Amino acid sequence: MKIFLIWVLSLAAPLLPAQEVEEPAIPAAAVQKALEWMLKPDPKERAAAYRTFQLFGDEGSRIYRNTLEKALELHAKKIGTLLENERLNPFSELPSLIEELQAERERIYALILTDFQKEPSKVRMLRNEVDALSKLNKNIRTIASKDSAPLERSIKTSATALSEVLREISIIDEDGTKEAAFNFEDSLHAVHEGQIYLKIHHSIRLIQAEISALTLAHTTNETAAWPMKSQRHFARHLNTFRSLFALTPLRLEEKLSEASRDHSQDMASLGFFAHTSPVKNKRSPADRARLAGFQYRWTGENIYVGSSSPIAAYDAWFASDGHRFIMFAKQPNLLGIGLAGKHWTMMTGRD
Repeated sequence: MKIFLIWVLSLAAPLLPAQEVEEPAIPAAAVQKALEWMLKPDPKERAAAYRTFQLFGDEGSRIYRNTLEKALELHAKKIGTLLENERLNPFSELPSLIEELQAERERIYALILTDFQKEPSKVRMLRNEVDALSKLNKNIRTIASKDSAPLERSIKTSATALSEVLREISIIDEDGTKEAAFNFEDSLHAVHEGQIYLKIHHSIRLIQAEISALTLAHTTNETAAWPMKSQRHFARHLNTFRSLFALTPLRLEEKLSEASRDHSQDMASLGFFAHTSPVKNKRSPADRARLAGFQYRWTGENIYVGSSSPIAAYDAWFASDGHRFIMFAKQPNLLGIGLAGKHWTMMTGRD
């Protein structure tokens, strides 16, 4: 480093007599060398390049500003090159795919909440739409699950250098009175290539958050001690489809499930099929939830008879408009599900 500074000084014009002193010119070779050092991965080498221009006066400041602008351009180009590396960046299509996903989610969710009067052809159409959405979602989650660490490390190095250059420019533009701080996102927002990366970065984080929320719900429901296999199976199936629309996964709730199971048992043993029960103190879903000790807000109830299969219950409710609305409502985060023979009761709630 000392060798470089001495070399720069040796190239400066010799001093004239005191009465004829001029601002020292900066040799083009020295400027080019400093620019090269500004692009080095080693922060110490970059810092040395910035300090080089402090040896000169006003002319040095003007040339320094131009050199920093060039460094900014070259750092942006480097980020662009990183993004074009398919090994480092398998995520290039992710932002556009997520835009497509979000548009399809909104469109198909409106269909989910449409009353088709249980018309079979409309239900088949809706199932096909959900299947297509599921394939798109699976593709996006596969891409987002790839290792983004190598790209993030490479981009972070360039973003750090960008922040240094932006800081130096701010010092010059503020006449040395202010030193702005630029964080990771600020620096990348300053260049087009950085903005492209930020879209990719945010897309990855968005999908990973959805995957994590669904995984946590599955784990919570399947590791709880009290649920039966049929309850776990139904919860997993429903939450997988709710996740297609970025809806909150439902957590199995013991008391709400107890109320659901009791109602299924009453329907099976007493031979009725209705939301209104003939059993004293159990007439309404709210009565049954309260009697079971559920302390939160009850929001909906579905009933089904015909099979002990969780998938059969889900499919029947999906084909019935009002029942489908309950399964895909935005408000609940709790699920009660109970089976007795071939009778199912599903209840939703919110804590």
